[in-house]
Amino acid sequence: MRLYAFLSQVMAFADADLEKLYVFSRLLRRYVPVERDRLPREIQQNIDMESYRVRRTSAGGISLPRGEGRLQPMAPKGGYVDQPSEIEPLSRILRELNERFGTDFKEEDRVFIEQLEQTLVADPALAASVRVNTPENARLTFDHAELVAGGTDRLQDMIETNFEFYKRVTDDREFARFFLDWLFERYRSSLKGSPPS
Repeated sequence: MRLYAFLSQVMAFADADLEKLYVFSRLLRRYVPVERDRLPREIQQNIDMESYRVRRTSAGGISLPRGEGRLQPMAPKGGYVDQPSEIEPLSRILRELNERFGTDFKEEDRVFIEQLEQTLVADPALAASVRVNTPENARLTFDHAELVAGGTDRLQDMIETNFEFYKRVTDDREFARFFLDWLFERYRSSLKGSPPS
């Protein structure tokens, strides 16, 4: 069921019986008893749980000083604080594209990329897929959504708004790979809570 649910996001199945079986299986799963006390099969294969046992290694009491005292509240521990990853500004990526591929992208191209990002952010199915899948599987879904999601070709929409960018993405495979890699990492970072700059 999980495999079909994932693959149906990536590719279209022509077999209607598979979809019927998937829907039936989802409903049937509610009525099939589930043993919750067993460990997953991978853990059972790698760890021999039969040889483990609970054993007392020490016993005793905690000695407390006599008298009145004041309990201090817990203070935050010092150390590592997770910093949100910084997203590269669009002007920096345009400068890098211009230097690396000899293009001449300007400020209006930055606006075009922002519109492309907003289209991606507005896709809830893509966001859900990127959050729950591994980066490799999420990238497959991202590329599929970027190129042909929902029957509309987003790259074809580039023709109307920015033909030069469209031509570079479709004609230059290295340019397309570099740009889509950057766009995917920027999209993943924005999902983690860092707003695009």
